[in-house]
Amino acid sequence: MAIKGDEPPPEYIVTESKFGAIESSPELGQIPTIDISLFSPSSIGTKEAEIELNKLRSALSSSGCFQAIGHGISSSFLDKVREVATQFFELPVEEKQKYSREIYGGREGFGEDLIVSEKQVLDWSYRLILNVFPEDHRKLDLWPENPYDFGEVVHEYATKVKCMMGVLFKAMAKSLNLEKNSFSDYMFGEGALMQARFNFYPRCSRSDQVLGVKPHTDRSGVTVLLQDKEVEGLQVLVDGKWVRVPIVPHAIVVNLGDQMQIMSNGIFKSPMHRVVTNPDRMRLSVALFNEPDPETEISPVEKLIDETRIRLYKTVKNYGRINYECYQRGEIALETVIDYLYWEDIVLIKPIMFPYQPHWSIKRNMAILDDDNASVKLSMSVREMSVKGVEPPPEYIVKEGIFGAIESSPEVGQIPIIDISLFSTSSQDSAKAQIELEKLRSAPGPAIGHGISSSFLDKLREASTNFFALPEEEKQKNPVKEKKKHFKVAHRTEGYAHEVKVSEEQVLDWAYRLTLLAFPEDQRCLDLWPENPNNFREVLHEYATKLNLMTAVLFKAMAKSLNLEENSFADQLFGEQALMTVRFNFYPKCSRPDQVLGAKPHTDGSGITLLLQDKEAEGLQVLVDGKWVRVPIVPDAIVVNLGDQMQIMSNGIFKSPMHRAVTNTERMRLSVASFNEPDPESEIGPVQKLIDEARPRLYKNVKNYGLINYQCYQGGQIALETMKI
Repeated sequence: MAIKGDEPPPEYIVTESKFGAIESSPELGQIPTIDISLFSPSSIGTKEAEIELNKLRSALSSSGCFQAIGHGISSSFLDKVREVATQFFELPVEEKQKYSREIYGGREGFGEDLIVSEKQVLDWSYRLILNVFPEDHRKLDLWPENPYDFGEVVHEYATKVKCMMGVLFKAMAKSLNLEKNSFSDYMFGEGALMQARFNFYPRCSRSDQVLGVKPHTDRSGVTVLLQDKEVEGLQVLVDGKWVRVPIVPHAIVVNLGDQMQIMSNGIFKSPMHRVVTNPDRMRLSVALFNEPDPETEISPVEKLIDETRIRLYKTVKNYGRINYECYQRGEIALETVIDYLYWEDIVLIKPIMFPYQPHWSIKRNMAILDDDNASVKLSMSVREMSVKGVEPPPEYIVKEGIFGAIESSPEVGQIPIIDISLFSTSSQDSAKAQIELEKLRSAPGPAIGHGISSSFLDKLREASTNFFALPEEEKQKNPVKEKKKHFKVAHRTEGYAHEVKVSEEQVLDWAYRLTLLAFPEDQRCLDLWPENPNNFREVLHEYATKLNLMTAVLFKAMAKSLNLEENSFADQLFGEQALMTVRFNFYPKCSRPDQVLGAKPHTDGSGITLLLQDKEAEGLQVLVDGKWVRVPIVPDAIVVNLGDQMQIMSNGIFKSPMHRAVTNTERMRLSVASFNEPDPESEIGPVQKLIDEARPRLYKNVKNYGLINYQCYQGGQIALETMKI
């Protein structure tokens, strides 16, 4: 297409997006040039070095990139790197295909943009991607032998850049008054990665509609880019405007990645950037991506967190995978790792773009959400509004959406009642058990025969009700905000709170919640377990233990209903590190049940959820065939509700239902939900025996799905849609 000047096909055409239209020649950016030779041990401490350190901090805190000179790599050698890269891309296609990424089925090797979704806009480029460090990670059969000196030149260049990065990481730490190894310990250890990407951008007849690389931030800690010697193409988003990055002779562009923004707690910026195409000239560049070992957890450096600068990002592993998946979907990966859970006592003020992604100016202990022309005071709690019968504020009002309007009393759903006592070892092969298995496979619902007495369920409801009836100051002894240090799972909130507001668009739930981790026992935060009422802890422990026995039976029955080995689900959902989180939900009376929900429409992030409903007041509704239906109250029953992770593991045979909780003008309502899910570090995917030609694989493998589900729920998105192949 490049040679013939043909019109690019639709999959390459960029439509107008939140990052603006394509301009092939916007204004030239003021990208600073920094002499990094002044960061060497012999120069550090001099006046010149201090000036350069200030420039470094300023550059990385604003545009997030700079032109590095004084790097010690000769101009002639940089030309040699460009030369071997050009010679490779000039080879016949069949020669280049000897190094195709399809050899290993991954991203490494030669190829075009990898297609991961039908909606994806493709990049107008060819790439050769090679792992360089650690050396034992190299797939040398993907390293071209033509030109003959390609491997030798790449190795030498990467080694020189590695030396350069050793100096830079220390300088970056020094610019923030940190210990010199604060970044290099993560970015420069034995398992740290360096990946080389050789980019070739052919001519394009529609440079006004086609990009060489879509807008993105880099997954790395730091990216080092050798630009084409003559043809510009790189553009950076600065203060909401695209600017060109000029070609500076002998300079190497240093571009920060997301992982450095995380580690610097948002002080350094990972810039949004893109590559435009050119109708007259081909273009080449060579990028080296430096990032930590994927098994290493990264997080903000502790010394960069204080009262004036709160923790902005979660602790995360293998961020590269998160970034790659978001890039292909056109999403901003950094937004998925913002640590909202540390902001329980913070109200988010109007977003400001800096330099591209929303950050929030912050006020602590306030209840005001500001707008340009108005402010909404949340001076009253949900409980106070409930008691006084006042009109709920706009934040709680549900607008008509893809899941339809609120009906407080639609028809009662035909939800089957399942006797799980028939799944016990002594009954499982009986005719009655087979009938119950068929009911279980078709649609789980209220479960009876679970072995938990009616009197004990009443005792659990009583302890829950007594807790929520306590004065607010008593309940606040168990707040989420005091226990951030206990968070082992990034998406999990523990303690007492109403809903966290994480965006201006978010519709709030009309509810209070007490959320507690019950299993594994050694991860319990017992100082969050209420001591008032005095039997609360004892009752919760006993209930969770009884549910563990119930779920063990259920997982085996579910596997049997699909003709699988009995532990096909239990091995993942019932191991030593599997999680059970119990959430106590209190829904006050609401004057506008036609406009306000107790819980927004959502699917559960669990493998399975067990719900003890209020004894008298209905509220749970499920979406069946596009219509909301009421889930009736069945005496002594516990509702079994499948979560997304079971839908993934069953390859879509079992369904994770969309459900919601409505409010009530006359009655308060209480429920107790337990969420059972795998260890967040365990990878889940469809059971292999449920994949064949008649039923192809529907979902990707995934770790820590609960995090994905939590973020999508807060953004009003359907998490399962992001997992589809």
